Amino acid sequence: MLTKSGMGWTCCLLAATAAHAGGELDATFGDGGRMLYAIASRDPAQTPGALAWAQVSPLKVLPLGDGRSIVLANAATPYDVPISTESVPVAVRIGADGSWDTSYGIGGRALVYVGEDYDWRASDAVLLPDGRVVVVGTIDNPDGSSDMAVWALAPGGEPDTTFGVGGLTRLHRGGVPSDAGKAIALLDVDLAGTGSASTVLVVAGNIRDGLAGPHTLGAAILSLDGYLCPSGLAGCGNVVGGAGDGYSGEWRMLRIDTDLCPNDADIDVADLTGFAAGVSTAIPIAIRGCGDTGVIKHTRIGNFGGAWAWGASGAYGNQSRSLIGFGPGLAVEVNAIASAPTSGDAGNESIVVAGFVANADRSFPAILAARVTRDAITTATYGMEIPGDPWQSPGAYAGAIVVQADGKAVLGGGYAAGDWTYGDAMLMRVNADLTPDDSFGSLAASLPGRMGYGYTIGGSDRDNRADTLALTPDGKLLFAGYAYASDDGQSRYGSVMRVLQQGDRIFANAFDGSP
Repeated sequence: MLTKSGMGWTCCLLAATAAHAGGELDATFGDGGRMLYAIASRDPAQTPGALAWAQVSPLKVLPLGDGRSIVLANAATPYDVPISTESVPVAVRIGADGSWDTSYGIGGRALVYVGEDYDWRASDAVLLPDGRVVVVGTIDNPDGSSDMAVWALAPGGEPDTTFGVGGLTRLHRGGVPSDAGKAIALLDVDLAGTGSASTVLVVAGNIRDGLAGPHTLGAAILSLDGYLCPSGLAGCGNVVGGAGDGYSGEWRMLRIDTDLCPNDADIDVADLTGFAAGVSTAIPIAIRGCGDTGVIKHTRIGNFGGAWAWGASGAYGNQSRSLIGFGPGLAVEVNAIASAPTSGDAGNESIVVAGFVANADRSFPAILAARVTRDAITTATYGMEIPGDPWQSPGAYAGAIVVQADGKAVLGGGYAAGDWTYGDAMLMRVNADLTPDDSFGSLAASLPGRMGYGYTIGGSDRDNRADTLALTPDGKLLFAGYAYASDDGQSRYGSVMRVLQQGDRIFANAFDGSP
């Protein structure tokens, strides 16, 4: 059984360590390092109805390279949009100074749109080199089925009509599938085995034939203009799908029905990454929902028995999986992964993982980090309990991860007081060996590497989280999540914060090698 003892509010604990530890808010951004944005909406059940604040749930923050950033969130339908879906993906652009850029999209926001007869939501997004934003998510159909979907927004926020059909590529497999798009990455992949790699979009999600039963893993490749990987290339996957809609025609996807969760549970794709693995490309995919085991399913595009294809990588044990567990009775969840090779040798392929380990009922979670190679899995857990503090914490978790150029990893998530009614965003930096980096954070001397970020709204400290995390080109950390805007917790803002990695030292265009 995991147990937790006290933790305290961020406002009272920041003076515990050195004045210039990394992790301090960047005072040149927004209001002392923080900014909030809200979207007015109508209750979709009563449209048209009274205006109210939307539930804004940021899911991706994308630095643009010039100090600005795009934040993508699912939010209740904006008041001036003539649809009644419960929520829609909404992108906003934040200026280098932390202001909301009202020139982006229409009135400062860009809406990802499908149509009146559908519900749709986003799960992940990626920035293309030309400034376009590509979003992966799910479209719910009137018959109860659902499809993976990929949208593109032009640099100004309008739909990118050069992508897919009017800015949308819909991965409809025919019949009544229950598919959901969950993760996306921009990778260099040799699809044909010619020794020449192309930059493509790799998407992964949950797929199911029909409306009931467990989901399996599905992944597909798209060109940067939204074309699905053609059925003529075996490197595109192991099954042929397609709706014959005149655009995508037949296309391939990778489908893995077995050797996912050890308990054959209903899987949920959490994240994916990729890196060169000798002459092939490795594409590890993180899977949630497996109970007492966190799962990384290893796939690669390469030579399988003399043929170039995309399939499960035999370089890893446990049926091409890495299994992260702490024994019976403890739940393990993997929420994010990132590539972190330890050398150029394919035998030293390495990724780092962020998540949590908790009791079987998911109570009292502790932050989880893991390093996974072909040969070993190294794990570490961390708490947020401050000795002697009167607040009782039910735990902490990590939901995002980035890897610095120096090999250190930053985990983002949240921790709480009481019963999770209130809590703060959390960042933690660990060294390459997963030990806490004591040059980061000033939460408490007993908690090296950790930092909490509260948010006061209307004179009261509100619940907030770090749900997405990114490194900016000038060596800062940018993270976004939600912040409650009312005591009942029913309405909330999107929250964005910018953090210095080395306290008072800001370096330009590269990471400083100093410890």
